[in-house]
Order: sequence, then structure tokens, then C-alpha cells
Amino acid sequence: MKIEHIAIWTSDLEKIRIFYQKYFNMKCGEKYKNSRKGFTSYFLSFESGARIEIMTRANTNAIYCWD
Repeated sequence: MKIEHIAIWTSDLEKIRIFYQKYFNMKCGEKYKNSRKGFTSYFLSFESGARIEIMTRANTNAIYCWD
């Protein structure tokens, strides 16, 4: 089995992007933004090809472990 990507919700998209780039040497794709839904995300890639999608949404009341 191969996991293509996992997704992580965050309240601070840029802070988490910098963390993964700095400590895991991940490559970051372009920021995706859907203004109509208030949704923004990045895909970050490991050298192996596995990816993490970090996401935030304006109206989400989620529990965040990074705050």
C-alpha cells in the first residue's frame, strides 16, 4: 500500500509551511486559494514523493495542535 498524501488542518498556514520546509526539507507547491469557500492550502512534498496538504478555512472551528 502507498499513501499518496495526507491532509492537515491548521490555523496558521504559513507557520506550518515554514516548519515542514525547515525541519523536513520538503518542497512546497504554489498556494491554492478558493476565495468563495474561504479555503487555502499548500501541498508539500518529501523527496520520496509522498505529500502533505496543509489547509485552512476561514469559518472552521477545529482543534489545532500547533497553537
